[in-house]
Amino acid sequence: MRRLLLLSMLLSTVFGVSAADSVITVKGQLRDNMCSVSVGSQDFTVDLQTYATSAFRSVGSTSNPVPFSITLENCGSAASAVKINITGTTDSTNSALLKNTTASGGATGIGVQILDASKAIVRPNQSSSSLSSTNLTANQTNIISYYAQMVSTAATVAAGTVSSTANFTLQYN
Repeated sequence: MRRLLLLSMLLSTVFGVSAADSVITVKGQLRDNMCSVSVGSQDFTVDLQTYATSAFRSVGSTSNPVPFSITLENCGSAASAVKINITGTTDSTNSALLKNTTASGGATGIGVQILDASKAIVRPNQSSSSLSSTNLTANQTNIISYYAQMVSTAATVAAGTVSSTANFTLQYN
């Protein structure tokens, strides 16, 4: 045992075994170009109203667009623009629509479309480079307007509940 101890001491001095200190650097960033999502815009429901199946006479028929908005508040002094990505499960027939995810008693042949303030189609699940920027006013509350509507994906739709879930992600410029 003594020989093993002496041998290990000898080898450690010959080969220079030593402990090294490691450094962990933690970094972050403070930016003044961001806003907070208002409480009323964090979890909400858009009521698309009730329609007769006969209102959807062909593929692409739509219900009336229903307005909704995302309110950004406490915007910093450098807030200038934001990209908003709407994400969710898309319809298998038309990827520009959110899928009707009502399992039991759900309408068929119908999806949900999101439109921007000018009523242009907002395609879900886009890459950041495909998104357009919305201008923001610094040091102000900013309201970003959208619309939602039902769109038929089949020549014949079946009655039932229509429900889709979407999330939104903010990317500040």
